[in-house]
Amino acid sequence: MNSAGGLIARIRRRADDACPGETDDRGSSVVEFTILFPIIVLILFAAPQLAMWYFAREAAQDAAVAAARAAAVQNAPAGTGETTGNKYLTDLDSGTITSYTVTEEVNATTVTIHIKAKVPNVIPLPGFAPTVDVTVVRDRERFTTVDAP
Repeated sequence: MNSAGGLIARIRRRADDACPGETDDRGSSVVEFTILFPIIVLILFAAPQLAMWYFAREAAQDAAVAAARAAAVQNAPAGTGETTGNKYLTDLDSGTITSYTVTEEVNATTVTIHIKAKVPNVIPLPGFAPTVDVTVVRDRERFTTVDAP
C-alpha cells in the first residue's frame, strides 16, 4: 500500500513541477457563470424587445406616411389624416403596439401627422416603458399660378 501512496505523491509532485506558475483555479467557473449569467439573460430579453420595438416603429412610420398622403390631397376633409392613421394601425393589429395616438396638423402648405405608440414590455425592469414617436410632414396638394405660388 505504501508503494501505491508514494507513487501517487510523486505523480502529483511532477504535475506541480511541470506547471510551476499555475495556481489552483477551482471554483473559477462558478465566478465566471455568476458574472456572465445576468448578461446572457439581458441579451435573451433584449433581442425580442428590440425586434418588437423595430416592428412597431416601422408600422407607425408606414401609418404616418399613409395618413399624411391622404390628408395632403387637395380639398381633403379635416381629420382625414387621423382617420387614415387610426384605420391603418387598427387593420394591422400586430400586437406590437398596445396603444397609440394619431394627431394631425394642417396649415395652408403642409400636413403634419404625429403618431405616438406604446410597445409591450418584455424586459422586466422598473420604469422601462418602450415607446415609438413618429412625425411625418408632407406638402399639401394645391393649384398654383404665377402670381400665387
